[in-house]
Amino acid sequence: MFVAGLVAAVLGIVLFHVALGRTLRANAADRIPMGGRTKTIPRGSIAMRAAGAGLIILGAGLMSVEGVLWAVMVVLVGPVAAIIAVGLHNQRVRRSEG
Repeated sequence: MFVAGLVAAVLGIVLFHVALGRTLRANAADRIPMGGRTKTIPRGSIAMRAAGAGLIILGAGLMSVEGVLWAVMVVLVGPVAAIIAVGLHNQRVRRSEG
């Protein structure tokens, strides 16, 4: 179960971040609001993010058999990396504007 959970979680994180990368490229000159809609939403990115989030949760659930710490780590890795990526993107956009 642990290995299946690890595979599901890694696939989910990759899928989530591919969708995020597409969104960042589509909005290269615009800031991305935290928790809001972007000006341009690439086709399929919402479905990819949803599938990625589902796989992350599935992976965390399967890995929780070995311990809750693994589940918490998996659930936090994806969103923390996404927040950092969006923050860096917004900082780059702000510098180029001003």
